[in-house]
Amino acid sequence: MNQIGENKLFLLMRNIQYIALSGLIFFLPFDGMTSIKEILFFLLTGTFLVEKLPDYKDTYRKSLAFRSVHILIILSFFWAFASLIYAVDPSYSLHEIVAKMPKQYLLYFIAFFMVQEITPGKLKSILIPLSLSAMVMAFYACYQFYQYPAFFVNRVPGLTGAFYRLATLLVLSIPIMTILAFISKGWMKRVLFLSFPFLLAALFFTFTRGAWLSVIIEMVILIFLFMRKYTKLVLAGVITVILIIAALSYKSIISHTLITRGSEQPRIEAIKLSTDIIRSYPFTGIGYGKETFSKYYPDTYVKHAHNVFLNTAVETGIVGAAILILLFGVILKNFTLGIRNEIIFEKKLILSGVFVSLVGFLCLNTFDYMYHGWPGQICWTLIGIGHGLIQSTAMTRENPVSD
Repeated sequence: MNQIGENKLFLLMRNIQYIALSGLIFFLPFDGMTSIKEILFFLLTGTFLVEKLPDYKDTYRKSLAFRSVHILIILSFFWAFASLIYAVDPSYSLHEIVAKMPKQYLLYFIAFFMVQEITPGKLKSILIPLSLSAMVMAFYACYQFYQYPAFFVNRVPGLTGAFYRLATLLVLSIPIMTILAFISKGWMKRVLFLSFPFLLAALFFTFTRGAWLSVIIEMVILIFLFMRKYTKLVLAGVITVILIIAALSYKSIISHTLITRGSEQPRIEAIKLSTDIIRSYPFTGIGYGKETFSKYYPDTYVKHAHNVFLNTAVETGIVGAAILILLFGVILKNFTLGIRNEIIFEKKLILSGVFVSLVGFLCLNTFDYMYHGWPGQICWTLIGIGHGLIQSTAMTRENPVSD
């Protein structure tokens, strides 16, 4: 094949990757649509592997800056296989390891290498689908609550299938949308800003306190990083929201259930049951997979440990939990250094938005367990985007462009 033909094929595969990744990010939170998601994932991974495998030496070289993260990812994958030794349901855990676990890491690597070679402007075309997905969910969730406005009873799911999934999507997307609103122009900026009341209303209507706390932490970090001059405006908005909630909760169900909702007892029970498993299987756990907990305790109403690190210890033992803690610790350190060293303001904003989204996701998963499935896939895609941005800055400094 001549050079022109090779270039056309390369551009075709790259365009397929952009379309597939953008489409996948948009559709992942939707309940169902499995066929669409699988087709997009197959197109994305297939074209990526065809492009990168022939030039594996260059691919390896570009990944060296984050080799500690990549080594920990590989370790977590192999340790999941070790957990099969005492797995409560080996066939289920094996299926989860082979069919589901690699997806989030593949999306990480694909996003990592793609972002190294594109401009921040083009990167927005990958992040905007996440915002669009969140907007669709939020608008529909507000409509759902309007149909049946019962506080703490109608916990709206949007189109995600469950209220806690909608809450997870909003925690992941609100920081990204905030950054995109500031760097966008024209009608896109207006649409993003006008959608925020609906997103916050949908978040409130999920009645998920961990998600509320996570978004508050996200906004505080963003204000500290970039928007200190808007502190008074944000503070006024927070006070207004609190007053509205207080007015709505007067002689209502909220005043009696906001603090003592009754969800604390299952969490306390989950900690006790999880501790018993860890004592019995301290090193390997009882098998990878979100459902292993309920398989081990089929007669209890508690389904998981309500904490990503504790539940990881249940699934893959203390070793698996230590790998996960170390992995996210290294990632957060990479993001902190990357934000500090980034000199291009637009890239700094995007990197900060991804960082804050990750912090909020980890905060939410301190009180819940929304790591398996599409939440983990979106999380690792965002981590790949962030690492790709950091790597692109390093590559630019190594090979500066001269006039």
